[in-house]
Amino acid sequence: MPGFGFRHEIIMPVSSMRGVQTYPETALAVGEAFAELDQVQWALGHARYIEDAWHGDLVRTELNASLENICASLNDELGVAFDKWFGTDPEWKEIDLFQSVQMVVAQAASRFTIGTRICRNEEYLNLLFDIFSQLVMNAGATGGGPRVLRPIVGTLVNLTLHGKVNRFKKMFQPIWEERVEILEHDRDDPDHVEPQDHLQMMARYAKEHRPEEFKDIDIITRRLITANFSSMHQTTIHVTNMLLNILGSDADFNTIATLRDEVDRVLPADGDGNWTKAKVSRMVKADSVARETLRLNSFSGRAVFRKVMVDGIKTPDGHELPKGTIISFLGQPAQTDGELIEDPLKYDPFRFSRIREDAAAAAGDEKAPAVAFVTTSPEYLPFGHGKHACPGRFLVDFELKMIIAYLLGHYDVEFPAEYNGKRPENYWLAEACFPPDGARVRIRRKKNADGK
Repeated sequence: MPGFGFRHEIIMPVSSMRGVQTYPETALAVGEAFAELDQVQWALGHARYIEDAWHGDLVRTELNASLENICASLNDELGVAFDKWFGTDPEWKEIDLFQSVQMVVAQAASRFTIGTRICRNEEYLNLLFDIFSQLVMNAGATGGGPRVLRPIVGTLVNLTLHGKVNRFKKMFQPIWEERVEILEHDRDDPDHVEPQDHLQMMARYAKEHRPEEFKDIDIITRRLITANFSSMHQTTIHVTNMLLNILGSDADFNTIATLRDEVDRVLPADGDGNWTKAKVSRMVKADSVARETLRLNSFSGRAVFRKVMVDGIKTPDGHELPKGTIISFLGQPAQTDGELIEDPLKYDPFRFSRIREDAAAAAGDEKAPAVAFVTTSPEYLPFGHGKHACPGRFLVDFELKMIIAYLLGHYDVEFPAEYNGKRPENYWLAEACFPPDGARVRIRRKKNADGK
């Protein structure tokens, strides 16, 4: 079937997913598929940042193992970020939700990506958002046109991007030089402490496995931009959708009070107030709210993308997949299947926590239901599925729960009166689903909030 623009794509049935995932990358390629979708070679000068996304693989191999340290960093940074972007005013005020959430997410994500030296720099954060906007525009404009016109469109669309990337490099270069110098020390020296962030992991990996890239500040700059895009862009969308859904479901489900009660149990007032992996894992109701949000408000309508790299690959029913074709699976129909989910189009914040609670209460239950936020399946595809499922979903899990917990613990929040308690609808742009433009909420800092 025709895809967005001039691509030829095949939408596969869910029944084919297991078979698709048995093929090696040389036959059905993930990196090549996303390079075709994102067209980063026109924006960043090379497709390596998607096809060989080793900076993203580090999230799976190293960053996820450091979640305890990330908890501590987020714990510290969220207070600073919320004070700045949501404010400390005890009187009601109205804010643009997406814009405010975007800055909180960016500052918090930058803390574990690049560290405190620049994560609070407003110029740095705004420059990143400018670059992200152009990356999205490039993907749509260049990828949506005929292949023969891509060199022209890709050049024109990105005329101003290269200057922004160079500005970013100038801000980043002194930090990179410091990190390179740190690598000169013996890692096992007890007196030497390395930063525990994504950038340091990138520096060490590049030195050991990509020495030519390690010496090229232009390549490292573009890898950092790509890593930032992955950690900020969709997380901002998820947090915004999650809060809109919490407010929109509050009248029917008492969502706000229920989540606040859970936070109070996990972080009691007489405790130290610090998050840990164990505490985050106990946020079962918040986990359900997050999973239900992505079930109905996934950013992309499709998942499990592959590019056919060789001739001769056939579907289980015998249809050949032409070389060069992009294949994928529809997420939304699977996630709203009435045969699998009761009242599938209704937002039910505690749908999945009830399933887990019922299973825990059932005598002789042998296996807990696989309905956690980070658990993927052919029927739940916001993070893809299989060995190539998004490695950053565990980090996103931490971010969403900690951000929502902080917000509800420190602020009263409600819709403006003209919304009548109803959540404004998301909108689709091509194949991406976005929170409503200009959605607003009213907030005020809670009394004695700083004691939480």
